[in-house]
Amino acid sequence: MSHDDLNDRSDQNDFLSGALHGAADAMPGGEVNDMHVSFGVVRDRVRRRRAVKVGSLAGASLAVAGVLAFGVTQSPVWNSEPVLPGSPSEIVAPNRSADATGEPAASVIQDGYVPSWIGDLGLGLECGMPADDLGSTTDTWSATSIGDIYSVTSEQGGDPSTTWGMAATVEGTEGSVDVPPVLVWSQDGVVVDLGLNAFDGSTLREPLVGSEGNATEAQDNAVTSCAPTDGDAGEVFQTPLPEGDYEVRVVAFPQLDSGDWATAVSEPVAVRLDADGAHSPTGTRGGAATIEPPERAEGELTRMVLDRSTSWVSAQETQFGYITTGTPVITAECNSTDPQDEVSIEVVQPSTDESFATFDVPCDGERFVSPEVVGGGAEEVVDLRLASVPDGVSRFWATLAPDADGGSGGGDAAGACSADGLGSAFDPANAQSEAAAATAEAIVDAALACDQDRLVELATEYPTELMVPAQPAEEVFALPEDESLHYLTLVGLLTGTVGADQGEGTFVWPRVATDEFSDSDEAWQEVVDAGVLSQGDADAQRADELFGYTGLRIAIDQDGNWRYYSPTP
Repeated sequence: MSHDDLNDRSDQNDFLSGALHGAADAMPGGEVNDMHVSFGVVRDRVRRRRAVKVGSLAGASLAVAGVLAFGVTQSPVWNSEPVLPGSPSEIVAPNRSADATGEPAASVIQDGYVPSWIGDLGLGLECGMPADDLGSTTDTWSATSIGDIYSVTSEQGGDPSTTWGMAATVEGTEGSVDVPPVLVWSQDGVVVDLGLNAFDGSTLREPLVGSEGNATEAQDNAVTSCAPTDGDAGEVFQTPLPEGDYEVRVVAFPQLDSGDWATAVSEPVAVRLDADGAHSPTGTRGGAATIEPPERAEGELTRMVLDRSTSWVSAQETQFGYITTGTPVITAECNSTDPQDEVSIEVVQPSTDESFATFDVPCDGERFVSPEVVGGGAEEVVDLRLASVPDGVSRFWATLAPDADGGSGGGDAAGACSADGLGSAFDPANAQSEAAAATAEAIVDAALACDQDRLVELATEYPTELMVPAQPAEEVFALPEDESLHYLTLVGLLTGTVGADQGEGTFVWPRVATDEFSDSDEAWQEVVDAGVLSQGDADAQRADELFGYTGLRIAIDQDGNWRYYSPTP
């Protein structure tokens, strides 16, 4: 079960919009949004992230950015003129080579090769083609890169895998863009990588760095698609591009109303590959850095490091492990030319692209420790996404890990409660009687107060059925909570969904659990907006014609008796 914001659904937030069109281009950006500390269903605090589809509406805009399958991407820069350093040959980033040039990339690729996923499109794209010939094939769509390149590295089992991502906008007025844009690399005027297979189960995603607005990721692997080898399943790609200086373009694949495929190609962006990864030029926007990321701590799950203090920008997320037990915290530090600046960071479940916690980190150089972060997948890593970064920021780091200080950042760890800090309230109009409204309001108030004794009292005043198979109230509402997050769910159901008459004087939340609303678009959307179900879970349950909604529900009769809190049979 995914728990997200009840109301604040800015589908367009994911991490900083800016614009970078070349090594010397100015990089515009955005003001720091006023984002609040938040948990799963906190109204007006946690924002939901979902994939964006660019349809046929005029002026539809898709901001492209990315978490990719094996590479690095560009992170947007924000709203003010950057402090440009000297040329890359004059100012050398610490621990990065002044001359990153290795063997020519053209020497490792297969000239004239066409990856299978591109060959059927009839677009004339092939490895080794002149970069000048790589252009848009339609005037109804455009693509623009808007950020610094960044990388995502996963160390989950086996060899580490790295992906590249870059923020961009894709705008069009005909047809639609239904697959992620890709990153196409060239060197010395020759195309040396045509990007990953965007058509193989990929979805439009928002970037980790700089995606305010409707943003999704342009993707690429950390290996070139122009150096194939034979494998049991056909094409295999294992050859990385050599160290050196490249030009990278965002390429989107709109499908026009005629059914034909087209390309929308951005202007090239300078990128340097070296032993430390991929970097955008013109760093030092935020001046010198005085903080250093710590050594990896035991149990650390994810970390994000942004370094804009050198001539080549570095932005990298590393994923180490899953959230399995306990409630970790965000620990972070930020440097900026203005100590009043803040960086907004979100904790996001990649499979659903949804945020379950948002924090504002002050850029005063002091250690920031968040309240406990409740939520996340039990069997997948989570992303740390930078939703807003001021231009003055020189360095930022954040980790998601168990709190080494035993909960000093968010209170008593022994009392961990998923509804702590929520700002929701029950609307008495969302009940069939005054008695029912009073009971619902009492349940919400107890959950928000993390008052275990009061919830147990309310559940035992009437023989309330709790869970299936039946469980005692003391067990269901025990603190600290397990991954079930019942406190958060109670609040989400009663304040984020509409109730409906189930018959015999009983009202049930959510209404989608009743026959009357089992096929209601609005009712299904309510449980997603309330954080009761992820969009993926909601789609899967709705597609099941036999069972339909099988999530948790709560029922109160007209006399104010709490009848049950259990999964829908």
